[in-house]
Amino acid sequence: MHAAALNRLSLAGLAATLVGNGLGRFAFIAMVPVLIQAGWFTQGEASHLSVATLWGYVFGAWAANALANRFGATPLLRAAMLVCSLSFFAGAIEGAGLLWHYLWRAVAGFCGALLMVLPAPAVLPLHGPHVRGRASGVVFSGIGLGAVLSGLLVPVLVAGIGLAFIHGGEAQPVFELRGPTGAWLGMGLLCSVLTLLAWRQWPSEAAVGSGAGAGAGAGAGASADAPSAATRAAADEPAAASPAHQRAMRLIWAAHALNAIGYLAHTLFWVDYVVRELGMPLATGGFLWSMFGLGAAVGPLLTGALADKFGLKRCLVVAFLLKALSAVLPVASDHFAALFVSSLLMGVLTPGIASLVSAYALDRVGAEHHRQAWGTATFSFAVAQAVGGFLMALAVTALPSYRPLFVVSALALLGCVACIAAIAPRSPSEAVPPTATPTAEPDAEPHEPSPDPVQALR
Repeated sequence: MHAAALNRLSLAGLAATLVGNGLGRFAFIAMVPVLIQAGWFTQGEASHLSVATLWGYVFGAWAANALANRFGATPLLRAAMLVCSLSFFAGAIEGAGLLWHYLWRAVAGFCGALLMVLPAPAVLPLHGPHVRGRASGVVFSGIGLGAVLSGLLVPVLVAGIGLAFIHGGEAQPVFELRGPTGAWLGMGLLCSVLTLLAWRQWPSEAAVGSGAGAGAGAGAGASADAPSAATRAAADEPAAASPAHQRAMRLIWAAHALNAIGYLAHTLFWVDYVVRELGMPLATGGFLWSMFGLGAAVGPLLTGALADKFGLKRCLVVAFLLKALSAVLPVASDHFAALFVSSLLMGVLTPGIASLVSAYALDRVGAEHHRQAWGTATFSFAVAQAVGGFLMALAVTALPSYRPLFVVSALALLGCVACIAAIAPRSPSEAVPPTATPTAEPDAEPHEPSPDPVQALR
């Protein structure tokens, strides 16, 4: 049982979300103008490739739990990181055709969903309850870190980077990465390095199956022993969740679906709103988007620390309220300060809330049902994101301004508040599955009012 949030296991989780989402999904956003300007694709074709990533993500979220039950979470995590890395090398083939690139963008989206669903259930149950919020923050901070890295590295790789030696007064290049091909290859190399670093850090299937059992179970996370048949059977056929757990999870799924609507206006139209509708320079729009990425990098760490101190449910309610405020701020004011706060807050809370939702699902249903519950929550988010994005794109053609879409996002986030607030407190007789309630460490914080450390997280 890990007593500290920052360790080899949580860093492996960070590497997974960084490869699958921060780079696997979001690096392509930075690549789009480069690919269009270089003549690889038209604007319409590049848009189709973005949609391919999104639909791949939907199917990956839908299949994640079944695939993990069939093949095991740890082998699937390794395979998803490896294939996501390969998708960048496949993208580097100029002239391969739209179908080739569409296929690999869909594969990247599929693997991105697996690497969103699987790391937290593999990592969090092996941490003490009093650090799970912070450990969840470490795992999900990979999303923002990847977005920041792609925004910084893609322009550098496109401009050209390499290694040369001097011979006869002339520079002789050893290798060089330049242009769209160089950007694809550079991102692929970075993903490959992260995949190799995380490869041996994942827990064994026996440790994943036992969840947050006794401390000895956590220690088994470093071993490479194959799971027993009994362990695999237990993981494949968990006991049914109680009606109270099922109702709580339905509300969490609904909240997470509305959460997807809540960030769409910013992630689809933010820069265009700032530049074309408000008439600000392109540099200002780029700066505000970079603030979104910076916020996304630190958001899970911040929300995780606050959740460990004040409780998951309380922090979720406040986080959704603040995210609703960030969504409606551009409607209330077009002053730069308001836009800056809106960008930063939305960035902090987009992955920050995802880490809270995953940790809250673990708290409500226990480690035995966590992967299934979080996988369904991710699927509900993916579907709402795809459908909501399609409807917003249609609405844009009929609306004179983006402002109504920001209002829609804010209202959806208020719906999230209602869903989380409607989850009833756990009754004293309602037991969390034993695998989710390890014995509290002796150095648990004194502010916890309950002798049950998982109950104290609520």
